[in-house]
Amino acid sequence: MIRKILSTTAARLLIAFANLGIVWLAARTLGAEGMGTISLFILGISIIQMISAMVGGSALVYLVPRYPVVQLLLPSWLWAVFVSLSGSYLLCLFGLIPGELATSLAAVSLLQSLFSINQNIQLGQEKVLQYNFAAVFQTLTVLVTLAILFRVFGQRTIQSYITALFVSYIFGILLSFSGLSRRREKVKRWNPELFREIFRFGGYLQAASFMQLFNYRLSYYIIEKYFDRATLGIFSIGVQISESVWIISKSIALVQYARISNSKDSLYTRNLTLGFIKFTALFTTLITCILLMLPSDFFVLVFQSDFSNVNKVILSLAAGIIAVAVSLMFSHYFSGSGKPWHNTISSGIGLVFTIVLGFTLIPAMGIAGAGITASVSYIAGMTYQLLIFRKVADCRWSDFLIKKEDIVQVAGILRGRV
Repeated sequence: MIRKILSTTAARLLIAFANLGIVWLAARTLGAEGMGTISLFILGISIIQMISAMVGGSALVYLVPRYPVVQLLLPSWLWAVFVSLSGSYLLCLFGLIPGELATSLAAVSLLQSLFSINQNIQLGQEKVLQYNFAAVFQTLTVLVTLAILFRVFGQRTIQSYITALFVSYIFGILLSFSGLSRRREKVKRWNPELFREIFRFGGYLQAASFMQLFNYRLSYYIIEKYFDRATLGIFSIGVQISESVWIISKSIALVQYARISNSKDSLYTRNLTLGFIKFTALFTTLITCILLMLPSDFFVLVFQSDFSNVNKVILSLAAGIIAVAVSLMFSHYFSGSGKPWHNTISSGIGLVFTIVLGFTLIPAMGIAGAGITASVSYIAGMTYQLLIFRKVADCRWSDFLIKKEDIVQVAGILRGRV
């Protein structure tokens, strides 16, 4: 397991640096208003992806060890096509994305959904190395393509950013196909009972993910409503920098989910989760503190004067960033244990706080209010997961305290289960 976590962490670091490069290049080229438009486009993709993932999402990780891959791929692909086309039309109809970007949104959303389906199949087969390689390759392709379009061809437009996404997902899909292993069994390609099972299990997972997405991003729409896209661009940069702190927690959670989905030892999954919760909380707190020390002049130097208020966004998000890092451990424990409805309830609790506080604090406090809203929402959802985990896993409060032997315990878990 240690090799998988290290490779996943390395991959996440590469992706994080590449994403920062993409953000830096786009921000300096397109400015705050351009970043605001891009944020809306990416949010549109995320919304469509959440719905598409009801069939082709992380439920596949749980189902791959239990069903033939060919029976999982067909319904996932068909659902992805339907959702990408209809979702893009509806988002444009309700004015949630600029109308001229509707066709591009449909194309990029479909490609991302197909790429994600292949990635989840790989993860369900515990092909973590192939999963990581495809993810890194896709992100680096965006950066390289964007640099070529901006700097070599002088096409300094939002459409260049979209083209870079399109190219990256094309190559990513081709690469991810090579990592899939398909059992050569004589089975029917279409399994109606399995389709219902995917919807049932995936529905719980994606209801949670969909609500969590709006916990993360509803503030984007509120900021644009009460302010402008330039303000949204500043907030989005602060959010992306803050969320880069989740590198370690996402890496651990990814391997944790695959391992728990393939394990029947409840004591092992409990100890695994407890150990990773403590490690994640410590590491995320340390990195967040370092991030908070960066002055506003640093962000002006990196992203230009438009982004002088980025440090205010990071400060208001700090507590929530730590809460989400811990929440990821709980979420993957519940999903891998076949209890995804707890994540749905957690996200629903957070969404209530997001809606109530978002329309109260954001108009009054601007981007700082958006950050505070997100932090309160994240902490509320994580608190529910903590209480349920304690009950389900039969833990005492003292089990969550960090002790000297925790380091030895986590190291033993990593070495003992590869």
